[in-house]
Amino acid sequence: MVAGGRIRQKCGGQNLLVSPLHPVHNRIAVNLFRQVDYAIRCMVYLSRTRDHLATKGEIAQATLAPGLFVAKILQRLVRAGLVRSTRGVHGGFVLARDPATLSLLDVINVTQSSLAPRPCVLDPRACPFRESCPVHPIWVKIHRSTERELRKVSFASLARQSSKLRRPRTVRPSAAS
Repeated sequence: MVAGGRIRQKCGGQNLLVSPLHPVHNRIAVNLFRQVDYAIRCMVYLSRTRDHLATKGEIAQATLAPGLFVAKILQRLVRAGLVRSTRGVHGGFVLARDPATLSLLDVINVTQSSLAPRPCVLDPRACPFRESCPVHPIWVKIHRSTERELRKVSFASLARQSSKLRRPRTVRPSAAS
């Protein structure tokens, strides 16, 4: 327990400050982050293996992501037209578009509802103080800048970069977790 009634919680080896007043909100936020993280890993893997159909199990193993998460993420990516699936014994998943035309923003938009730091950034009716709020223009600027930067990063460049990196070791949960 730390000041302000917040609790330290381990997540992927990092300490997070979690408010005990909003456990559902915190669980949803962490879950959304995981979906985005796993979706990006899946797309990088599919960008690197464009020459063959990859199975769900192969993708899960290569990305160190749980199979159920991978299955759900792949369904969303297929529905969004970013990935194609082929059924059957020799089936699997493959990118539906050239990775040079797929950006981080494309995948984040499929796996997360919004990048906006505050609801008023996307919907002016969300806050009655928007017109008199000195911080509103800053939130809008941050949102636009974030989207612009994410749009610049293609999965072709991420695949090239990842091929130069070492594969992470499988992390084993500690006895305290």
